[in-house]
Amino acid sequence: MRQTRRNNGQRPGDMLKRIMGKEQAQELGFGKNITAEGRLMNPDGTFNVERDPPGPFANTYFWLVSMSWLRFMALTFVSFGLINSLFALVYLSVGIENFNGARPEKEFFSNFSQMFFFSSQTLTTVGYGHVSPSNFTASLIASFESFLGLLTFALISGLLYSRFSLQRAKLVFSEKILVSPYKDGKGIMFRIANGRKSELIDTEVRAMFALNQMDESGNAYRKFYSLKLEIDKIMFFSLSWTLVHAITEDSPMYGLTQEDFLQMNGEIMVLVKATEEANHQTVHARRSYTAEELVWDAKFLPVMGKTANGIPRVLTNKIGDYAPLS
Repeated sequence: MRQTRRNNGQRPGDMLKRIMGKEQAQELGFGKNITAEGRLMNPDGTFNVERDPPGPFANTYFWLVSMSWLRFMALTFVSFGLINSLFALVYLSVGIENFNGARPEKEFFSNFSQMFFFSSQTLTTVGYGHVSPSNFTASLIASFESFLGLLTFALISGLLYSRFSLQRAKLVFSEKILVSPYKDGKGIMFRIANGRKSELIDTEVRAMFALNQMDESGNAYRKFYSLKLEIDKIMFFSLSWTLVHAITEDSPMYGLTQEDFLQMNGEIMVLVKATEEANHQTVHARRSYTAEELVWDAKFLPVMGKTANGIPRVLTNKIGDYAPLS
């Protein structure tokens, strides 16, 4: 396959092939006044877009629900330690002698550790009773900490439920998108498979093609076209699925070469929507392919196998395997 280096600098209008006579969707959600360089969507489905939040905590819930489990548990333990450390210092400022069962020591760490563990018992409302406040100020602070503990653990419980109930489609996409012979012409093809045990029903796929064009002033802008897929919806998604867009005269890709794709900064964005049978929630998955990820004149290799019992088996680790056409 011939490799062509992309030129992201300013180009005269005649260096970009004009896409003429192709029906464009009325509104795809992007507009056209966006950057004409780089990819709009990352391979994992996230967008290369920065949005200024209306406030410092506008995205806190999304951040807490969508972060990895390792980061969430680390944040929970660190927050627990910081809160108890803060209250331990407050109790020490009141005076360790104002707590029944506490033994004042000369070393700061010994006194701090006693108040730290008293704080943890108060925050979690365990209350072993070994140490207890003996005056009004210490009792007032301990009461406030108990109330704060109830709110904190209610919040953590809600976040845990949200994280467990949040459904995400676990789809495996082919790493490359192929341009292969199809019927009497060519077609672009990519392959997906369901990576979970649960079934997806009423699965629907939409594909979009983005490319650079030049206006009369020679400025580059992005145009977006919906790509018609041969089959864009299936009832049951149990095996692998190869999606095909036929490059006919009605296709915005008709007549484009590999060099055209690279010069136009072509990008194909895919959206998959399905219903998860486990809880009947709608799940989504996204994937993007840039011009460098298009492989010309190749075909996908078989991805289906069988178990020892003769049951069909989808080899998801081979979903993107392909071979050049001889």
